Amino acid sequence: MSLMGNLQTTQVMLKGSPADVERAAKKAIDDAGADGGFLLSTGDQCGRDTPEANIFKLVETAKIYGKY
Repeated sequence: MSLMGNLQTTQVMLKGSPADVERAAKKAIDDAGADGGFLLSTGDQCGRDTPEANIFKLVETAKIYGKY
């Protein structure tokens, strides 16, 4: 079984800072990724006004902390 999610698209991805994105992504990985099968993602889609810096930070955080 796999679990996908769950960064909040408005408060974290759209309105948050890159540091907020990193903190939320790391927490999601720590909470759900221990035994594999976790897909880090937003809770929905990223809105068109989502800052590129936040999207890049999500990818960077996944590369750093998402290997197990």
